[in-house]
Amino acid sequence: MSKYSSVEVCAGAGGQALGLEKAGFDHAALVEIEPWPVTTLRHNRPEWNVIQADLNEWEPDKSLYGAALFAGGVPCPPFSVAGKQLGKADERDLFARAIELVLQMKPRGIMLENVRGLLDPKFDEYRVEILEKLATGGYFGEWRLVRAADYGVPQLRPRAILVALRENDWANFEWPTKHPETAPTVGETVVDLMAENGWESAHAWAKQANRIAPTLVGGSKKHGGPDLGPTRARKAWLEMNVIGNTIADEPPGPGFAGKPRMTPKMLARIQGFPDDWEIQGRKTQACRQIGNAFPPPVAEAVGNAIRVAFEKTDLDFA
Repeated sequence: MSKYSSVEVCAGAGGQALGLEKAGFDHAALVEIEPWPVTTLRHNRPEWNVIQADLNEWEPDKSLYGAALFAGGVPCPPFSVAGKQLGKADERDLFARAIELVLQMKPRGIMLENVRGLLDPKFDEYRVEILEKLATGGYFGEWRLVRAADYGVPQLRPRAILVALRENDWANFEWPTKHPETAPTVGETVVDLMAENGWESAHAWAKQANRIAPTLVGGSKKHGGPDLGPTRARKAWLEMNVIGNTIADEPPGPGFAGKPRMTPKMLARIQGFPDDWEIQGRKTQACRQIGNAFPPPVAEAVGNAIRVAFEKTDLDFA
């Protein structure tokens, strides 16, 4: 067991949780409202304390106070272009509740992620407001644009990340070093999955799918389904000879002619999930969970940087 515990809110299908686990954090609790992600978390890690609850109504047990890390991926619609970018005027904005919980629970550090749109100039004042609220609790931090492809994920996926720590820890914190050269192409990533049903042209296809993927999208409960996103994204997939308006149940078989479709397992791998992490539900539910997830390798990289900062501070004061 690690000496660093974490509490994660809006945990989704476990992308951030998996990354933080690999970074050396033990999960004291994971809070998620949606049934299918809760099912996925409990199926893969029955030993985790998974709490199905509305964040606005959840009151943490006092045993969770003082955790090393408060983490989460609060809903993105308030800051995404597709969500009309209403910011804190959007009823789905849970940042205020997350910060309220932070000031109540007093963790050692905070790691929150959201869509890139949160870094748009129209939200400058909002981001400053959040940092000022955290400062009242003794936290120092900043926002940073982080691209998944810089940490070995075969997908661009730019995200806004907030890291805030106590003063001594912040002095020891450094954002993780980028390694864009480690990101494989889509073809390299899923060629074995494309070939597993005997499709003879899988390797020829993989040579043509020689770039990283557009950002996967999951949609919401009301919108979005089992596909590869809006028109612009589908066009990018088509340039890699992938049909993007639907998702396949199985890879192509012998004699298949034409352009293949992705399966949920392929998309999960492109998002950075390990193959043994089983996303629960049929295609629509699975694709929403995968598309809305935080890539585990990115969470691991940022989580490692936070853990190293903690360790340096602990050594300084040992």
